[in-house]
Amino acid sequence: MLTGREKELSVLTELTSSSTSGSHLLIRGERGLGKSELLRAFTSQATARGWHVLTAAADSFGNADSGSARPAASAVSENGVVGVTDRHPAAGAAPSATGAGFEELVRTAESVLSGQASPVALALDDIHRADDAALRGLGRLLRRLQRRPLVVVATLTPCLGRLAVGDLLPCFEHQLTLAPLTLDDVRAVAQEVSGGDPAPAFVRACRAATGGIPSVVQELLRALRASGTSPDETAAAQILRHVPRSVGRGVMAEATSCGADVARTAVAMAVLAANSSPALLSHVTGLRETAVEDAVHTLVGAGIVLESPNGPRFPAAAVTAAVANEVPPSVRRDLHSRAARFLLDTGASWDALTPHLLQCRGGSEWIVDALLRTAEAATEHDSDSAVACLRRALHEPLQDDVRASVLVSLGEAELNRCARTAVNSLRSGLQLDLPPDAQGRAARCLAGALFALDRYQEGAEVLQDAARALWQVHPAQALRTEVDLVYAQITFGSPGPSVMHRLRQLTASDTAGTETAPSLAALLALREIMGGGTSRQALAHARHALAQGVLPEDDGAFVSGGAVLAMAAAGRPELALSCLDSSRERLRRSGSKLAHGHVHTLRAAVHHRLGNIGECLGDARSAVEALRGAGAGTRSNHSVALWADALVDQGEPQRAAEVLELHGLSGRLSQRWADDFTAFARGRVRLALGQLRPALADFLDCGERACARGLGSPAVLPWRSEAALVHSRLGEVRQADELIDEELELAHAWGVPETIGSALRAAGVITGGTAGIDLLGRAVAALEATASRAAYARALLDLGALVWRQGDPGRAHPHLQQALAVAQHCGAAVVAERARDELRLSGFRPGPEALRGAAALSKAEGRVARMAAEGMTNKAIAAELFVELRTVEMHLSRSYRKLGITGRACLADALAQTHGSAAVPGDGSGPAS
Repeated sequence: MLTGREKELSVLTELTSSSTSGSHLLIRGERGLGKSELLRAFTSQATARGWHVLTAAADSFGNADSGSARPAASAVSENGVVGVTDRHPAAGAAPSATGAGFEELVRTAESVLSGQASPVALALDDIHRADDAALRGLGRLLRRLQRRPLVVVATLTPCLGRLAVGDLLPCFEHQLTLAPLTLDDVRAVAQEVSGGDPAPAFVRACRAATGGIPSVVQELLRALRASGTSPDETAAAQILRHVPRSVGRGVMAEATSCGADVARTAVAMAVLAANSSPALLSHVTGLRETAVEDAVHTLVGAGIVLESPNGPRFPAAAVTAAVANEVPPSVRRDLHSRAARFLLDTGASWDALTPHLLQCRGGSEWIVDALLRTAEAATEHDSDSAVACLRRALHEPLQDDVRASVLVSLGEAELNRCARTAVNSLRSGLQLDLPPDAQGRAARCLAGALFALDRYQEGAEVLQDAARALWQVHPAQALRTEVDLVYAQITFGSPGPSVMHRLRQLTASDTAGTETAPSLAALLALREIMGGGTSRQALAHARHALAQGVLPEDDGAFVSGGAVLAMAAAGRPELALSCLDSSRERLRRSGSKLAHGHVHTLRAAVHHRLGNIGECLGDARSAVEALRGAGAGTRSNHSVALWADALVDQGEPQRAAEVLELHGLSGRLSQRWADDFTAFARGRVRLALGQLRPALADFLDCGERACARGLGSPAVLPWRSEAALVHSRLGEVRQADELIDEELELAHAWGVPETIGSALRAAGVITGGTAGIDLLGRAVAALEATASRAAYARALLDLGALVWRQGDPGRAHPHLQQALAVAQHCGAAVVAERARDELRLSGFRPGPEALRGAAALSKAEGRVARMAAEGMTNKAIAAELFVELRTVEMHLSRSYRKLGITGRACLADALAQTHGSAAVPGDGSGPAS
């Protein structure tokens, strides 16, 4: 089977078709790439065309200095070089080996050439196996017969340090170098063998496992067909399990023929798999290091293993696995045990040690210690390895206290991957004896996992039981656990009088200087909003809570998230975003999907407040994806509602409704804090769809829920102004006035310009006329200096629209133009489109974009464009900015359009030409997006 070798076959076909004399072709390639098959194809073609064909194969193994040889497959001369087979279609008999050595080869070739009218071909297989004397003899033969009517085709596997091979190469004026099969080639082979279309995932897995080596690909596919296994996603996930034993047996047979030391070294290399140094191989095999080096040299010379920057290796993972599978399990465990001990004693890194610890022999005390130390080292970088080490440790005989500690550590590590499995481990750990500090941490971690799974009642009971038990033995841990409990009671239900009483009792001095201080500060920041406090004090508590970042140690319930939202509500959303970004590296190291979901949700919420619509949408979708990956629910998290809300601002309310429906948020909502925002966002979706009464019901439900929770402040959710606007559209003036008056009073008491401006804007729209223009002007003035760009754009739009309807289009146009520019910058498509409509209706004709050049770029677009201009890839930019790849692509597309260019190659010049252009009037820092 020569699928994927069509180009090479065409060269051979041309060679036999041209009847050109004196042509010498060398086919080069690593072991298993199909050199011999191509040579056989050449001899078949030549024979079919009536050529006289001589074939020869080298019989010695490695170079002459190795002193090792394998049994000959054909008659061997005293030089141990070649066997000659004379094939001619007219002979009427099967080919037979005749003579031996180059003298015989020369005599045979000259005899054939002297009496042969038809073209003559000489096919030489595996010439790298010949010793140096034989290669020099072959070179003399080729030069001697150079002018004779003879075509020579030979195969060669690259080998190191063979001067005789290098001297021979110039004798071949044509050379074909074989490369591994491509993905398309592997797909074609799979179709040919299986008779169907393989899954793309299978093709990729097969290509990766086999290295594209044709012989291994074919053996693997034939084994799959023989077992009745389809080349689908399931087979792809278990590809190495399907490698047939014949692959390993063939390799080991050849290695064994080279000597016992070579075979022993090959076995160790296959079992240990990772890059193995001569010192490590020497330790596990019991051979001298020099003997190992000689064995590796022989293996490389034979093409069994390849040289690589990280040391010699088998040519493909499938070959490595096949050889390792030929080794008895007990021997494999012994080899891994010796390797683990050697690496541990020599101070190797945890990632080098882990594979061997996981597969070594059990029963030794040092193994448990090594597993736990390795798990601890891996936790921040590779949670999968940490989990594997901890699970392996549980198979060892452990004292109860050690087993409890391991179970808790396992649960914490599993929480990075899957909340459901973490729950089982943490529960098992809590059932055993734990020190008080470990008991409190485990309880908080377990509760966080249960909350993520929407099992609020179970999580609250865990915290209550732990706090009650800890007050007797460790009051500090009890208080830390109680902080999580109170936060959970606020966020996952309606806090009763006892919860509010306890919340009012807490003070910062209770935990001053302790590890509990940041968590309590986050709770106190929320209390300022709930209990009629001040934005200044809320901000002070939030700053204290986030001093260690958004992901401090031991925050299983994510109490720090309350501080982020309090900071944003206190008028500093840009500072909240900075705190989130500062935790980016810690989040990457943790690898926790649950933490990723939490942080992306917080980022989406802050971007929502800033009015960065595209970023809000990207982070919300990333949060949903991360939470799903952790096996967590989205009902206790407002990422889906943020996703829908952003779609409304982008002018896609029907899609927003579908998102809510898909995630089960179109019916009755839970009493969780997250669903307060869900009710608010759903109201905006229904309002955009023209469903006024359902929208009003959602806004009022949002208010009732939020007030019952003590979080009815407009700084948290401006539900009153949204409900008032709907009441006004329905002609219910009294209800609209009552709600907007209450919101204005609360907003002024809170004292944050963003909250005041949003309330004033709603009041202006409801009031209308000259008084409405005055209110909207005050709203614009309040919002202009804030970071809330979308709110600012809405106020500008409403002011401009009202002014021109009052008969002054000239004074309205600047407001509408500014609204259009700001809305374009922050991605508020609905506001931008309405601003264009208002401008057209009022007699103004804006261009397709209000601004062009670098001044038209939002902050996010400008940042992405500059990074792309500096040569960073989209993937690298996404990783650096902690956003999705699609967000980077969206920003670049918008940047190209605004800069008037066609692609990345023009970015640097376009940014340089427009550098220093004026920003949006009235916004000295440029728009936030």
